[in-house]
Order: sequence, then structure tokens, then C-alpha cells
Amino acid sequence: MDIDWITVSAQIVNFLILVWLLKHFLYQPIIRAMDRREQRITDQLIEARERERQADASAKRFEEKIRELEDEREQTLAKAKEEAEQQKKQMLDRIRQEVAETRADWQRQVLHEKKAFLDKLRHEGTKAIQAIARKALGDLANAELEKQIVLAFLERLNSLDEAARKALTETSEPAQIVSSFELDPDLRQRLTNALNATFDDDIEVRFARSGDLMCGIKLSRGGQQLGWNLDQYLDDLEGRIEALVKSHEPPNKGE
Repeated sequence: MDIDWITVSAQIVNFLILVWLLKHFLYQPIIRAMDRREQRITDQLIEARERERQADASAKRFEEKIRELEDEREQTLAKAKEEAEQQKKQMLDRIRQEVAETRADWQRQVLHEKKAFLDKLRHEGTKAIQAIARKALGDLANAELEKQIVLAFLERLNSLDEAARKALTETSEPAQIVSSFELDPDLRQRLTNALNATFDDDIEVRFARSGDLMCGIKLSRGGQQLGWNLDQYLDDLEGRIEALVKSHEPPNKGE
């Protein structure tokens, strides 16, 4: 069998031309398109990875921001709670202080009013007792009672201690005897004799009457006084009444 080399050569040439044409017009565009597509895919993957990285970074920043906000919220709540507790304590302390001051003022006012009432009661009671005693003794006054008053005065005169006797003696002034009643001549003489005997001297004695004394008699000389009268007993009674009232008064805690 004879080979037609011309035909074979022509076919080889045609095949090579076809291969060149396919490569130049078909394979190369396809390869370039595939390369471009691969590059786009690679770029998209890189961009996706960058976006993912940015997203992770944003997520981390967001989480950190959330933690900061949570910490700030906790601190704010704790601070607000502490301030609220302080304000509550201050308000309670102020209220307690105001209540204590109000109670103290009320106690002082009550004690003051009670003391004023007791003072008035003591004063009025003493005045009433004195008035009753004065009226009763005034109704009972007579010559016998006056004599007994003089005798009581003379007994007190005889019982003078040395200092009191010396104080009444060391003066040249006359002796002044004042009585709540009119002394008869016999009682005047008796008093004069008793004074001369007491002071070992013939002294001048002056007599007078005074309504200020309550059934009593008083000797005055050289600024010194000696006497006996019912006012002294009434004063003692008043003192006992005051002591009795004070013993029933509660202690003043508000002052």
C-alpha cells in the first residue's frame, strides 16, 4: 500500500493549523477566563477572610464595650446604692435628732409647767396656812397669851450665849422692844428688870407696838435682834411644806 505523503503532510499541516487555531482562539481565552475567574475567587476569598477578620475584631471590640458598659453599670448601681444608703442614714439621723429635740423640748416644757404649778401650789398653800394660823391665833389672843409670850421671850433672853450677850451689851444705844400687842405696865417693868439683870446695867428701854409681828415680841439693840413670835414657826412650817413638795418632784432629766 502506497502512502500519499503529500496528503499526509497536508493533513499534518492542517492538524497543526487547527491546533494553533484552537489554542489561539479557544484554549487561550478559556484559560485566561479561568485564570481571571480563579483570581476573582482568590480575591473574594481574601476579601472574605479580611471581612471575617474585621468582623471578629468588631465583635471583640463590641464584646469589650459590652463588658465595659456592664462594669460601668455595676459601678453606677453600686455608687447609687451607696449614695441612697447614705442619704437614708442622714435622713434617719436627722429625723431621730429632730424627734429627740422635740421630746426634750416637750419634757422641758412639761417639767417647767409642773414646777411652776408646784411652786404656785406651795406658795398658795403656805399663804393659806399662814392666813388660817394668823386668824386663829388672833382670835385666841388674850392677856394670858400675851403673858406667856413675854415669859417665852424672857426664857430665850436668859439662855443667851456669851457671844450674843456681848453683842447686845457692847453699845450705848437704848434697847427697843417691839410687840404685836400693847404691853401693860407690869409686863413692861418685868421686861426692863430682866434686861438690866441680863446686861448688868441700868439701860434705857423703849417700848413700841407693831402689827408686822404675829403674836410675838422682839428686842433690838446695837444692830442686834432677839425675839420670839409665831412668824418663826410659820416660816418653819413653810420650809417643811417646800421640802415635802420638792421630795415628790421627779428629777429634771431634760436639763
